[in-house]
Amino acid sequence: MSSIVHNGPLVISLRKHMEVQSEELAKAAVLAYKETIRSIAEAGALAMPHLGEGLRQELGLLRESLSVDISPAKVSDLEQSIDCALAKWGESAAQFSRDKAKEIREIVVAVATTTGALGERDQRYSNRVNGLSTRLQSIARLEDLSAVRRSVLESATELKTFVKQMTEEGERSLSLLRAEVANYRVRLAQSEKREAVDPLTGLASRREIEAQIEERISWKSGFCLAMIDLNGFKRINDVHGHVAGDDLLKQFAVELKAPVRVTDTVGRWGGDEFVIIVDAGLDEAQSRLDRIRQWVVGDYKVNAGTGTASVALSASIGIAEWDGKENAVELLARADRLMYAEKRLVSIPRNGAA
Repeated sequence: MSSIVHNGPLVISLRKHMEVQSEELAKAAVLAYKETIRSIAEAGALAMPHLGEGLRQELGLLRESLSVDISPAKVSDLEQSIDCALAKWGESAAQFSRDKAKEIREIVVAVATTTGALGERDQRYSNRVNGLSTRLQSIARLEDLSAVRRSVLESATELKTFVKQMTEEGERSLSLLRAEVANYRVRLAQSEKREAVDPLTGLASRREIEAQIEERISWKSGFCLAMIDLNGFKRINDVHGHVAGDDLLKQFAVELKAPVRVTDTVGRWGGDEFVIIVDAGLDEAQSRLDRIRQWVVGDYKVNAGTGTASVALSASIGIAEWDGKENAVELLARADRLMYAEKRLVSIPRNGAA
């Protein structure tokens, strides 16, 4: 009887221990899965920055749906959704590469055509010069001075004529080449401008934000970096649809630019994350971010496709001042950590229960 009483608590403790271990393993597996999805999204953005934002947003939403208590059926659905997102991104990336290759081929063909035309012209005039040279050599064998004089004058007139023609054709060819170069310069500038702007919100793109940070670091000038993440954005998408979510992002972008100075840079980092580069010290930057907390977050009316819907929007903000030594990656990581620290505080219920 005493052994039974003694072994009872031990068996119960062992069972609890196994349950705790199982729960910890599940948490670790989910965390690893989430980080894998995040790494895939980041790799896609680095491989093809112009198309990486859409992949990061889509995988970010799928990543948020992962939880410890997710069912096997949901995991299967999640895998299929990830496969579809990657396949769609792959097709878009391949098409983007084909379009860029086509542009390069067009430039090469234009230059080759112009070069070929110059070569044909030079060959044509070369033949004429050779003919003239032969004729001039034959003049030397003439004994009649009148015939010599007449032949020389004719040859000189012909030489003057096709030298003038060569000059005119050369100018036309150069004008054509300049026009082609100017055209492709415009197209290149337009392409670079498209890559510098987020297509949905019109804010600076992730690539442009990274370039702006690197530029300020090279200047050795003081600045701050603010990372902003919208709280509960996935739920807005789930309840009202992606049309409403996109409309909210566009409205938020407009409001976000209003309280900052023209010297500051406002951009969309990806999904529902935004970045502000503030050309000021930490105290002044905090003051500007306080205005954003007061005026930018709040209630919005969004287009839900079939009508309008009212949504309440809040945001978590992390702001870091460049310490004069960090590189861009380190500064971004520090601001990101501060933002997520605030996000965790917001997610804790008021009674303190997890």
